[in-house]
Amino acid sequence: MPRYVIERKLGDVSEAQLQEAAAFSKQVRETQFPDVGWDRSYVVKTDAGLHTFCIYEADNPERVVEHARAARLPADAIHEVVMVVDPAAL
Repeated sequence: MPRYVIERKLGDVSEAQLQEAAAFSKQVRETQFPDVGWDRSYVVKTDAGLHTFCIYEADNPERVVEHARAARLPADAIHEVVMVVDPAAL
């Protein structure tokens, strides 16, 4: 199944708000999008606030967008992963 990196520009949100949004996203995925897999998310701090880079598996990027809309989350950029470089395998 294809894997995607989703960038979400969240702005100035608290850790509590971020945790609440993540829990709601998980609930939406489990109840409405069981075909979409969420591997993990990385949270980074920028001058514009928090951004997340979320790793998802889905049949196509449209399913990722549908999940984001249902979870009331932005999906500012979606990139398909074309290769994984594992330093342990080098």
